[in-house]
Amino acid sequence: MKNLKTSTETHFPLISRGLERGGDKKSAFTLAEVLITLGVIGVVAAITMPTVIANINERVNSERQANIAQKITQAMEQMRAHGLLNTKYASTDAFVDELQKYLKIAKRCDSEHIADCWPTEKVTTSDGEEYEVSKAKTGASLKHKNNKTGNVGLVLADGASLIMTYDENGDNTLDVGSEVRASRTQLPVGGGKMKDFPYTTSVTGAIDFVMDVNGGKGPNSEKIGDKWNDIRSFNGAQFAKGMVCDFEVGNLCVKNLPNTYSCINTCTDTTYDSNGTANSICSNNCWAGAKKACADISMTLASRADLTTIYGAKGTNDKVPTSGWFWSSEEYVAYGAWSKTFDNGNVSGDGKDIRFGALCVGSN
Repeated sequence: MKNLKTSTETHFPLISRGLERGGDKKSAFTLAEVLITLGVIGVVAAITMPTVIANINERVNSERQANIAQKITQAMEQMRAHGLLNTKYASTDAFVDELQKYLKIAKRCDSEHIADCWPTEKVTTSDGEEYEVSKAKTGASLKHKNNKTGNVGLVLADGASLIMTYDENGDNTLDVGSEVRASRTQLPVGGGKMKDFPYTTSVTGAIDFVMDVNGGKGPNSEKIGDKWNDIRSFNGAQFAKGMVCDFEVGNLCVKNLPNTYSCINTCTDTTYDSNGTANSICSNNCWAGAKKACADISMTLASRADLTTIYGAKGTNDKVPTSGWFWSSEEYVAYGAWSKTFDNGNVSGDGKDIRFGALCVGSN
């Protein structure tokens, strides 16, 4: 018995003292103390768990993005090895005809049925606006305004969804013996940290795509500010916010830009006004500024014909302007351009230094 007591005192001093004191209740936790402790643990968990889960999701989404990028790259490496990247393709469809020979694809959709290869009908764009996936028909819908052919939707064997565009106008051909340069990219892995992932090589220069890396689980959103979500870009492609129409008239997608756009100096830079240097008002060229503002969202300033079409829809949609002057994309003289008022439909030629409204258009 003495040995048992000695062992107990050595290894379990609190129990031993409790036994000696007749199990004095003061050495134990009270029910209130236990409940308070559990409550504190619960509060801490409630505060920290969403952050922990968000960090895990961010890392998993980045790993999936890098994995998809590598699959596409490996397929195109095989195309190059078979001499299939030494020529330009007439369309995204024609390119995918060859790509699918080297890539496991569960489903393919043409531009008219693009939403059938995407897990949700709508997504949230980088500017926080809702966008109908069915409208992502051409490269312009993915911020590639020079890619004119229809996009192609793909569902890979692993369930990943892509909408791809091919640059049929680019100089992106590679022959069998061409030098290939590998590249890595930095992606978020949670907690504000970034990590270098093996990503792609120079064989993919002709393509770009958006991808849903988690099968539509949500939030079904592109990167907004510094927050990376589940819709990722392969190399800059995004559901173009400029193509999120304020309203539609026939085949025209129309974005009504406020006249707070910047007037620009075209005295030396004639990118948006070929007659810029001929303008006496070239230092404050608002017409060119309106053209640039539309180009910045992958759209174009409405022509006189476009303005007539839009004006004709006045009253049929409450978002069609009912008043105000708007620039057309057509010049009147070197220092002036045509404009139209939506008060009564009159057309006028005005100096380019006037800050009229800008209706940007694109095709749906």
